[in-house]
Amino acid sequence: MVNNYAKVIAVGALAAVGVLGAISEAQAQHFKYPETNMVTEGSPSPVDWNSNRAVTPHVQQKMVFACEAQADGTYATTARMVEQTVDPDHYPVYSEEVMYESPTALINWSATLSSDNPKGAYTPESRCQAVSARLTNLSYAYGLITPEQVAQIGEASLVGTANGQRVIFISQDPKDASTRNVIFTLKPDNAARVEAPKVLTQFQTGIAGSIGGPDLAPGERPPVQE
Repeated sequence: MVNNYAKVIAVGALAAVGVLGAISEAQAQHFKYPETNMVTEGSPSPVDWNSNRAVTPHVQQKMVFACEAQADGTYATTARMVEQTVDPDHYPVYSEEVMYESPTALINWSATLSSDNPKGAYTPESRCQAVSARLTNLSYAYGLITPEQVAQIGEASLVGTANGQRVIFISQDPKDASTRNVIFTLKPDNAARVEAPKVLTQFQTGIAGSIGGPDLAPGERPPVQE
């Protein structure tokens, strides 16, 4: 059961389920933000603001999911909304300000999953990097900027099985889990039938920008422990 904050946005989220359900994992992974180059502090701006030929700076907001190394050697996916002033043609970033940051991590990564991928096992760092990028790209592809909007990803998410592994995925159909719409694969401890729904609740609550509520047991509150 999601908390009251997530319930408020559930109605609006339902309208987005059809759209979000159509995105594939491959699309999410490869739909990238345009390359951005920060102008370092103290460096002269490449734009002559007094010139008639100068571009008009564009202010944009976006939700960014970052993978951050933790002091204990694990990794965490965190969410923040940033406001950037950019060149709309070439995307150098002139300034960036954090407008909102989730008070807790969305997912803590500590488990390594076996893989037949030639690159080897899925380490906590590689899982964190991949899922953080996937969530950022999903948000960008569908113009989800505010925490309320990004929460639609959680509301459209389900627990299912793909390639013999339990996963969190996006679809309208509980039986439609596949590598095309997976958000992340559950570690064995979380894949149990009793635990998987709790993990889904943690994910939904966390991506809504909340840290849980009185109707959630402590073990059901974010962050997800993966």
